[in-house]
Amino acid sequence: MAPRRFYMPPEMIHQTLPEITGAQAGHICRVLRLGTGDAVELFDGTGDGYLARIVSASPRSVQMSIEKRFPLLAESPTRITVAQGLLKDRKMDDVVRQLTELGIDQWMPFYAARSVPVPGSKPWAGRLERWEKIAIEAVKQCRRGRIPGIVPADTFQAVLAASATVDLKIVFWEETPHAFRIPGPISKAPETVMVAVGPEGGFTAEEIRQAKRHDFFTAGLGPRVLRAQTAALAACTLVQYAFGDMGGR
Repeated sequence: MAPRRFYMPPEMIHQTLPEITGAQAGHICRVLRLGTGDAVELFDGTGDGYLARIVSASPRSVQMSIEKRFPLLAESPTRITVAQGLLKDRKMDDVVRQLTELGIDQWMPFYAARSVPVPGSKPWAGRLERWEKIAIEAVKQCRRGRIPGIVPADTFQAVLAASATVDLKIVFWEETPHAFRIPGPISKAPETVMVAVGPEGGFTAEEIRQAKRHDFFTAGLGPRVLRAQTAALAACTLVQYAFGDMGGR
């Protein structure tokens, strides 16, 4: 059986005896019943994994001795940013978890014109802390090495500005008359892709016009109308298939 896997921040993992504290320490001792001498796997969220052994264990602190460092190789060769029009909070929790499992590099929630949450209704800080915890748990579960960046944007214009250096930009819009297809010949696979997905009510025609002015091309997701959170997952899967590590590259 593979060792149990835990997250440890990079600034902690390089200490002489790195330790896990808080809820994770309690889980290790009380639930998993791990103790002195047991092997565990650690990941630091930057792409490296570590084989470690427990030196001392209590529900408040579990100290480790690092025995081996190794690269984690489950990252997509294409860095995908998903810009997601804000949905109701519980839906956003599910989206960040599942997009992390699908291998995105960055998640950019933003206030779209038709988002139900409105700017200023909730501060970003609390949401970001929750979403980061969800992303870490998803990385732990799917055996990735990197935690995706979560970079909120207050407006769609901020998303468009952030797309300036992206190789390929796609906005998924339910009024696009055709399903997903690559626009014309591409001489080489893009290293970076931005995928924009609207909120529950979709993008407005003005938002699509703005996106096109910033070199986005529109794509559809077939003849069925998908829920916004389903559309985000479908869009990311298609891009990973076409350019990433899910079969098409």
